[in-house]
Amino acid sequence: MNVSCLTPSKLATLMAQGADIIAIQETWKSSEQIASMHTGDYVLYAQSRIGKGGGVAVLVRKTLRSKRIPLTIPQHDTSHEVVVVQVALDQNRDLIVASAYMRPPPQVTQSFRRLVNCLPASSPLLLCGDFNMHHPQWEPFLETSPSEVAAEFLELCTDAGLTLVNTPGGITYARGTRERSCIDLTWSKHLTVSDWSASVSPLSDHYMLTFTLHQAFKDTIPSAPRIFHSWGKCKWDSFVKDLDAQLPAYDYKKQSTGIKASTRALITSYRRHCPRGMHKDGPRLWDDTLTEAERIATDSKARYLQSPTPDREAEMQRTRSQFFLLLRERLRNTYLRRISKLNPGEPLAWKYISGQKRHHFHLPHQFY
Repeated sequence: MNVSCLTPSKLATLMAQGADIIAIQETWKSSEQIASMHTGDYVLYAQSRIGKGGGVAVLVRKTLRSKRIPLTIPQHDTSHEVVVVQVALDQNRDLIVASAYMRPPPQVTQSFRRLVNCLPASSPLLLCGDFNMHHPQWEPFLETSPSEVAAEFLELCTDAGLTLVNTPGGITYARGTRERSCIDLTWSKHLTVSDWSASVSPLSDHYMLTFTLHQAFKDTIPSAPRIFHSWGKCKWDSFVKDLDAQLPAYDYKKQSTGIKASTRALITSYRRHCPRGMHKDGPRLWDDTLTEAERIATDSKARYLQSPTPDREAEMQRTRSQFFLLLRERLRNTYLRRISKLNPGEPLAWKYISGQKRHHFHLPHQFY
């Protein structure tokens, strides 16, 4: 919840709700002020404010083992603040909770990209924050086109496998009698979120968002993308020519635009000239069936980003899940075939192990 200045009384009110985990934005507190606060049955992890406003925090019950995950944000990046916490659910599974705040006007910085893309791909993730973004995906009543930043933000979260939890059109911020918006967002990955609600709170002009988390563990795809391309079979001369043709002229005044264009050129070039891969000592992985499933998922995502309606979001998630399910099955079969070639008594390398036991966890109440 964005509390617009975390006072001892506001902190006590939040803790009295009895949640296991509480994510807070805009504490407006220095590190010394945070350290002096009484947190009772909770452990407080905080990132102090930078300049006016700002400051984020996560409170975790002491009965849950938790630790902070370091995420360094450069001093020049003053538009984004985040604190990331790892909470142990059982001996084999951890939940990652991130509380984030983007100052207006919001920007999708490299720090936020690292937050979304560099955390463990297989870990359940809960991203809560005040992002100060407007988009028809969470504000269907929006009468203007979304900004380029909001569209980029949505695409980044979607590519990272995050699912928006907010009820479309659910108000999360109100000022006066006219201003209503949905700038406080809840994103999740490898989680099922139920009972999401936004309620008016006397603590702030932002609403209090509450919800419940529960999810069964699902197998995930290995995070290293290099195994999906045959780099040795890449037509490098064609790759270089194609890349050079797409690269824009350097303009120091438009560095951000140049970086985005260069990234698009790189991705386009290696997709054109580097064939989908196969394991070094295993059978072919990427066949026509996988190629078609990936194409369908990619087209579905493009239609959703062009017009983000609930039906298109459901279609995108369905085709994406079908593609990942097929890919996971192909990977499992590949490992099994490789293991079957081992001689009795031969040492089993870790690379041959693909299966994991299923685990279940249930967290009674989470809110921010």
